[in-house]
Amino acid sequence: MLLRLTHIAFVAVLLAALVSCENNSAIKRKGGDTLDIQYSRLLTIERCEGYKLVTVADPWKENAVLHRYALVERNSAIPSGLDADVTVLRVPLKKICVSTSVHVNVFKQLNALENVASVCDTEYILDSLVLARVKNGIIGNAGSSMNPNIEQIIAFDTDALLMSPFKGTSYGLLEKTGLPIVECADYMETSALGRAEWIKFYGMLVGKESQSIEYFNGVRDRYLKLKTAAAKAAQRPRLLVDMLNGSTWFQPGGNSIYGAMFRDAAADYSMGCKDVSGTQALSLESVMKQSLDADVWLIKYGRTQDYTYHSLAGQNKAYTRFKAYKTHKIFACNTFKTAYYDEVPFRPDLLLADLVEIFHPGLLPNHKLNYYLPLD
Repeated sequence: MLLRLTHIAFVAVLLAALVSCENNSAIKRKGGDTLDIQYSRLLTIERCEGYKLVTVADPWKENAVLHRYALVERNSAIPSGLDADVTVLRVPLKKICVSTSVHVNVFKQLNALENVASVCDTEYILDSLVLARVKNGIIGNAGSSMNPNIEQIIAFDTDALLMSPFKGTSYGLLEKTGLPIVECADYMETSALGRAEWIKFYGMLVGKESQSIEYFNGVRDRYLKLKTAAAKAAQRPRLLVDMLNGSTWFQPGGNSIYGAMFRDAAADYSMGCKDVSGTQALSLESVMKQSLDADVWLIKYGRTQDYTYHSLAGQNKAYTRFKAYKTHKIFACNTFKTAYYDEVPFRPDLLLADLVEIFHPGLLPNHKLNYYLPLD
């Protein structure tokens, strides 16, 4: 669900966007007013005459563009001379189909749930307010994100769809509806703050630009304060992450969002290959060879029954050989019982606080763990 691949050269995309506006003879820029994007490597936003130009870099192809959008106010004329590959979005969007619970939560945080007309994958939604709106028909059920109910989406009078792009795939019949598709490539960022900064774009879509900037600035400030505190820690515990899935042990790469967060929390995550920005697939043998003496073990899973040390050993006796098992330094996050996937992408400060407290006990007085709890 959380795919992490290579990052894109931000400067190249920014220059491409500037050239696009400069070469548009019919539309002049307002003095080159580019929105301050500090951390995202995929997102560029520029204020042009009569619209905002949003450029999303292609995460899978260096120096290429995935999509460009012209955000035009509903009561304004569409500027002439826009390039053919630019998708026009009439903002604020009033009736959005959102394909992931992550982005539903974004609009909730911006007090813009009224702009969400329908959602996909309702079975993954944990938020009681959103579920109540779905149950009462205020928000429609658009079916599976892998195969959305097109008839329903059209019936909801949708004015845009928010979809997560994947390498080498298309949107099939959705593209034939003529509805604009907003490609939410935020999950392909390589830093936690880079992903969280996308809330500025999403805020613009629903007329909440100032609120989204304020929201991000708060997240950024809290995150950086935690990072600074962790950097002063005397020790950096060795870290082991996740567990076997079948015969494969999947772990975040060292250049992924989570690999970077482990470093920001001052942990020694030597298992994370520096060249891997996505997920790395390892064998049990290679993990045991490199991390048998890891000080802390983080496990993330989704199931109705919580893991215990006993049930973990019952699943695979090899787990009992790890130092963190023997010293009871395993912390687990059950995603069936926490809003981890919905909250963390745009509130990475909450997760970082957990990590700092786990890796450096006592550094954050009175901190209550949000997601990872000690295994019983």
